[in-house]
Formats: sequence, structure tokens, C-alpha cells
Amino acid sequence: MRRLKVPRWSGAVALALAIALVASACSAGPSGGARFIFSRFGDAVTQPIGVQLAGLEPGHPVVVSARARTTSGWFSSRAVYAVPPDGRVQLWTQEPLAAPFPRADGSGLLWSLAGAPLSQQQLEAQWVFRGLDVRFTAEQDGRPVVSDVLHRSALSAGTQEREVPGSDLIATGDPEASAIAPTARVGSLVGANPTPVELRPGVIVIDGDDGGAAGAFVAHMIAPAGFPVFVLPAFAPAGQIPGSAALSVETFDAVLAWFSSLPTVDEDRIFVYGTGRASSLALWFAANDPGRIHGAFAASGATALQCTSAAGSPLLIQQGEPLPCANPERTIAGTDILALQRIPGPVVLACGTADAQLPTACDWTRAGEQVRGTRDGDAFLYADGAGHDITTPPLLPIGLSELPPSTAQATEDARNAFWALVIAKLAGAIRP
Repeated sequence: MRRLKVPRWSGAVALALAIALVASACSAGPSGGARFIFSRFGDAVTQPIGVQLAGLEPGHPVVVSARARTTSGWFSSRAVYAVPPDGRVQLWTQEPLAAPFPRADGSGLLWSLAGAPLSQQQLEAQWVFRGLDVRFTAEQDGRPVVSDVLHRSALSAGTQEREVPGSDLIATGDPEASAIAPTARVGSLVGANPTPVELRPGVIVIDGDDGGAAGAFVAHMIAPAGFPVFVLPAFAPAGQIPGSAALSVETFDAVLAWFSSLPTVDEDRIFVYGTGRASSLALWFAANDPGRIHGAFAASGATALQCTSAAGSPLLIQQGEPLPCANPERTIAGTDILALQRIPGPVVLACGTADAQLPTACDWTRAGEQVRGTRDGDAFLYADGAGHDITTPPLLPIGLSELPPSTAQATEDARNAFWALVIAKLAGAIRP
């Protein structure tokens, strides 16, 4: 078991998981003048990014800005750095004089881009399904000295996706699927393109409701690494009351049966992943079906099956009846923690110590860790100074701009650490 505490500092370069950044031709001045140097490494699963400037005038501060045009308008960020005698500024080792992040960060100008607020649908359209050109500009003494462009490929690059109707699940003959309408959209299947030929662990993402939904981001982070993903909406569809129970145990069981039957999915290595309030749902399914669920990932959520209100609104329905859930106003000590010790494979839980949306997040994680006990392969991530939204992929300017700079940077650090763990645990579950 790994019990991790993420410190409030960035590594030599930020991990940009599955986000391809390609530098355009460098706009260097004559005789090797001022220039941007963009570096990326890795295998398209974990890609550290390095941004630096060379050929600057020593002793004169440099203003570095990033600007990108999205479908909803311009996003921008800027930072000021002192220029050392060698005229070189490395963003991953040098602290800024002024910036939306307090510590050195090689990709801080990317994740701190800020612009007009976007809806959940707009966020997915921009950051999952569209590429983006980011123009970097450096100024000294009030005049531009160099400009260059990075192209960000869409998260969905290298993936393929299709909606899964009820008829697909019914075709398996699983009796749990009999109540599903053939034309109903149950969820979506996301995989790598091209499709791997060998068996791979699969992930069922139980997606949160609007405002907390992250299924599209999660699926298109995991799938390019070669792991098939099924995104299963957990709550009421658009137009109904947010948070109302819309997920039945029978629907999940039917999805699990169909997903496990796919030719590239290793049926003995199925993981569940909970986003937002659906974290406890993922943990519930893993704890209650250890024969078919191998491991679980969850962050910033409760480790007990809580009701959505003190009045007892349920999260899950089984055979038409609500499953018992805990009053969310009860203390953690007075609430039954899920039987996480029953999950046979790796469990990864994460929380931020500065989570304003769920201030008890790390208390829930700690309670889950205590019930789980010590197991090889587990990881419990306590991210020092991080906020609530840990599961968003790194380098995306989502849910950070309204946080204090130190909290925003700590949250980005936590995203890097969490996603490195998720991909590593899935890779470690590949059977020879």
C-alpha cells in the first residue's frame, strides 16, 4: 500500500497525461536571439512538458503570456520572471515574480488560462473534442521579443466512441437487461484507435450529474492508454431534478455483463471509477461484487453510501426499491463505511486538504483507508493544499481560475499525481 502526501510543489516538469503538445516552427530572432524552447517526452501516455526561454536580455524582467482562442472567446494567462545572467528562463525551475501560480511550474501558463465561464457541454466540446493553438509571447522593456505557438491535440485524438443502446445489452441474454428499453441510450463506449489486439483491463466510469460530470474527460484520458471504458451516467437526465436517483443495480449489472463480453476486455480485470458524487457508487459496486469487479478509483467523495438529502433521497435502486443510505448530516464516525476490504485488486483514493466543496473529503478517505487495511497495490493520496476537483486531467484550465493561486497549483499537482497512479494501476493489471 502506498500512502501518499502530495507536497505543494511541482516536479521538474508537469505530467501532461495523454495531451499531445506539438511545437510549431520557432520564431527565433537573428543569430540565435530570443526563442521559446518547448520540450515533451514520454510515450503519449505520460508526457512531461517543459517550457523555457533562451537568448533574453539579462537583468531585464520578461513578461511571458499565453493566449488561445476558443469557441467561446479568448483565454489567456501571464507571468513575470527575472532574467538571470545567462539569458535563460526555465519555467519549471524558476519562481515567477508575478503569476497566477506562486511556485515554479513548467506548464503553469497552460493550466492557468482563464476566460469566459463555460457550461459542462462547452467544456467537453472545447477540451475533449477540439484541438487548440496556444500562442506564447515574451516581452522585455515593453516590446515583444519572441512569439511561438503550441498546438494542443484534443483529448479524444487517438480514441473512438459510440453510444450503447439498450438493444446491445439485451442481446447478451442477461436477465438484468430485460427491463431496459431497446432504444434507450444506456451509456457510451470509448476505446483506443486502433483497437488493441490483446486483452486489456476495462474501466466502467460511473459519471456524476451536471456540474460534477467528468466522464468524457476521464474516458478520453484512459482510452488512449489502451484501456476500454464504458461511461455510465449515474443521475437524472437533463431536465430532471439534479441528484435524483436514476441508476439501478440491474442497469449496472447489465452493463457489466455486456462490457465484460467484449473481445478486448479482460473480464477478470474490470475496474470502476467514480466521478463527483458518484465516487461512493463506484466503491459500493466494487465492494458488493468482488467476484466481478477487480479494483476501484475514486476521489474527493464519501466512502459511505450517503443519501442525497437528509430526507433520505437514495442514490441507488434495486428491484424498484431504494437501497439504504446514510443521512448526510450524520458524522463520519456514526456512518457505516463501505466494505472496501472486499475489493480484491488495487484501490486508489484521493482527496485535497483544502477541499471547500467537501471539507471532510480527507476524513472520508482516511476512514476508507482504515476499513480497507494494508494491501499491496493500494494508494491513498492526501494532496496538501489541493481543492476538490482532482480528477480533471492535468493541463486543462478547468475549475482552477477561481481558486487562490496556491490552491490552484496544489490541485494541478494533485491531478498529475492521481492520474499517474490511475494509469500505473491499469498498466500493472495487464496479464501476460
